[in-house]
Amino acid sequence: MKKTCKIFISILLIMSLLPFTHVSAATPDTVKDADTLVSELIYYYGEEARTDILRTLELMEEEYPEDYELWNAVIDQWDFIENDMVENLQVAPDGLPDDDTHAFIVLGFALKEDGTMEDELINRLEVALNSAEKYPDSYVLVTGGVEKNGWTEGDRMRDWLVDQGLSEDRIIVENQSSNTVENASFSFDYLYNDYDIDTVSIITSQYHLKRASIFYYTMSLLKAQEYGVAPIEFLAEGNAGWLREDLTEEPMDLKVRGMYSIAGVEASEDLPISQLEELVIIGDLEYDLYERLNVKVYARYDSDFMRDITGLADMTEFDASEPGDQEIAVRYEENGIRLNQNITVHVHDEEISANLMNRAVSYLAENGEFASEEAVRALGMHLTAVGQFEDQEEAAKVIRHMEAFQGLLNYQFNHDLISETAYNTLLNQSDALIEKWG
Repeated sequence: MKKTCKIFISILLIMSLLPFTHVSAATPDTVKDADTLVSELIYYYGEEARTDILRTLELMEEEYPEDYELWNAVIDQWDFIENDMVENLQVAPDGLPDDDTHAFIVLGFALKEDGTMEDELINRLEVALNSAEKYPDSYVLVTGGVEKNGWTEGDRMRDWLVDQGLSEDRIIVENQSSNTVENASFSFDYLYNDYDIDTVSIITSQYHLKRASIFYYTMSLLKAQEYGVAPIEFLAEGNAGWLREDLTEEPMDLKVRGMYSIAGVEASEDLPISQLEELVIIGDLEYDLYERLNVKVYARYDSDFMRDITGLADMTEFDASEPGDQEIAVRYEENGIRLNQNITVHVHDEEISANLMNRAVSYLAENGEFASEEAVRALGMHLTAVGQFEDQEEAAKVIRHMEAFQGLLNYQFNHDLISETAYNTLLNQSDALIEKWG
């Protein structure tokens, strides 16, 4: 039986740790209401406090599962919007729905005092017109209700689009909102109640795309929850923006303030950030040749929260093909606190066999040493047959098939189907197996 390690920076953890589980900070007398947790979640996102985001989501999942599902989706989408969303310029991208179940939502911009449009709003409308012409069956929702000299943004936007030849039947006007949060709320009131819309995407200035996208994504989910219907899908990748060269990004605190309003919760202030206290390393100490390292690394914090950081921690390489002791160094840093811990694992040596070689082939394949699955499969099938001859102690057949195996190796190497490293490893092992049975 393998030995399993539980290695702690603090001996105090030994009696309290439950392997491979998260430890929640929640106790019956510290349960917070859902709005408080939502507010704290938004705060921690603004602070880029990933541990506390996960901790807060876990508390929410335990106490308010429905809210957890919604806000976990919001956090995932916010990550996508901030880090991976492509910002399309001048026209919506290819691949959007090409029927009237899709709506472009065009965000307004404050009118001049005389009620005429600023150039920035006209530029947004030109992007909207380009997109509407590309998708001639889509709706176009124009939104903005701040009145100047008797005019609202929504009304001016509709008139401009009609003057450019867009059918008024395709235009939805929202002219009551006074900010981006109300834009989102009132827009979805129209779309959920008065239209059969399945998907929406945003058109605005490029610098505004991220903030508008997370607002509209979140509002769609909240409105669907309010009305008890399936949510209208927000297509973040379907955005289109006008590039304002002197302003290309908005600060995170502006997004956070708006998200408090979208969620309808009070803003959180000066919340504590979880600080790293100790590492917990759990896994196997002993391995067979070519067996993958089975180690998990957890971080524990002063908030009594613990999370799996295996994919985030730095670990020195483990060589499953090398018998003997190996020291694995584990390092992790968060919020300026760095912790280090070493463990020693042992790889058992093993007599050469077709079974061992088959494991070697799988190991080398996982490391990208073959050009195709077919090459891996051919070697594996050959070694499986040799293994059966070994079990039957038919030495002549073992040797004959291993010589054929070497021929297959040479063919794969000459046709660039196997790396030089894998070729040499398997060739040496096949020589050893032939010598064993010779």
